[in-house]
Amino acid sequence: MQNGVLQAVGAPAIGMDDACAVVAEALRASPAGERRFLVLVPDSTRKAPVADVFRAIHDALDGRADRVDAMIAQGTHGPMSEAEKSAWVFGQNRYPRSTVFNHDWDNPDALTPLGVVPLDDQLDRFGENRRYASLLGFDTDMRIRVNAKLLEYDRLVLLTRVQPHEVAGFAGGAKQIFPGVSGPEMISLLHAIGSLRTNRGIHGVMPNPVRDLIDDMALNVPTPITSIGLVIDDDSDAINGAFVQPDGWRECVELAAELSAAVNIRYVPRRVRRVVAALPRRKDGSWLYPDFWTGAKGVLKTEDAVADGGELVVWAPNIDTISDAHGELISAIGYHTYAYFLSRPESWQRAGATPLALNGSALVKGEGRMDGDREVPRIDVRIATAIPPDACARMNIGYEDPDAVAAEIAATPPNAITEDRLIVRDAGGVLWRYRAG
Repeated sequence: MQNGVLQAVGAPAIGMDDACAVVAEALRASPAGERRFLVLVPDSTRKAPVADVFRAIHDALDGRADRVDAMIAQGTHGPMSEAEKSAWVFGQNRYPRSTVFNHDWDNPDALTPLGVVPLDDQLDRFGENRRYASLLGFDTDMRIRVNAKLLEYDRLVLLTRVQPHEVAGFAGGAKQIFPGVSGPEMISLLHAIGSLRTNRGIHGVMPNPVRDLIDDMALNVPTPITSIGLVIDDDSDAINGAFVQPDGWRECVELAAELSAAVNIRYVPRRVRRVVAALPRRKDGSWLYPDFWTGAKGVLKTEDAVADGGELVVWAPNIDTISDAHGELISAIGYHTYAYFLSRPESWQRAGATPLALNGSALVKGEGRMDGDREVPRIDVRIATAIPPDACARMNIGYEDPDAVAAEIAATPPNAITEDRLIVRDAGGVLWRYRAG
């Protein structure tokens, strides 16, 4: 145990039994009076052995727990069907006394208040970008709201993979609560603070103000918390480390993030003119990302490998929609840099765009500047999807033919610079960063 965290770390990997053993050890030591457990799990757009670890949790508590339920910490991602939830969390097993819930993030009746984030605190987290907070709608104290079911249990178990993240620096720990099962205002605040720092400025960086705010807000949750953080190799799906904090979450994330930085970040010695991010399929052949809101990981994980003025193409021939939750607003405001949005607030205010829609747009478009009235993005982002070229043009994002890009992918060695091009296979997991030499 290190800093109160149980761990199993392998060189290069550990087995599932090793990971599950530390999970079981932590949960068997939880107070005997705790009878109801809620496991917060990621949705199926994340690569993680959720069913295997849920089984370990359930088995460790068998005979003493009245309930071992799960909730999908989906943020604003689309809900999973009953069949999808069962397969994702239970696998081939059946647990008659367990239920899997979706998080109903936009239903006020499903949320409960836990406190407030004072305006001064919000502005401190914005840092040098605090002058934009009021323009984006952050001009008063904000209620902290979470899914009300969190208060119906004796212990929360945060099960997630720890890996670089474009808003929080690294995923894991209390991020399962904020934004995983929180209200829309908290989701918007966290994304605004993070995206104004830019994807390249915060992705894979710890500490940072978003992670600090997440951790501080979680102190308002009265239910005891156990954290499980897995570090997984994106190429092999092997588990490199399992970290379990019986009570708390901060130290679990810190230790896991240190390992993840070595496992899940890949460096290029120079930036290239063209990057193609080919989004992945699951082992059953289905596509991992169902829409471009989630498929934007292809941009966010590879942006730093693109030279100024270069091209970044996301190849995902299955994707035919932006987002059920945010697509209409993004279609209305288009994809633009924050430099554009902040200099032309009327461009999104008249559309009633939420801060979350702005963030989703600006993170994809990337960094940029205004040259008079002309927007100058750092790179040219294009998509090779089932979204037609005329729709892309209306949304101010480039289009490439998916079949032509597929041929380019097939003809080019993957995951290595060839001339002035990088083809990233199974993009969306590994973070590609530039590091000289």
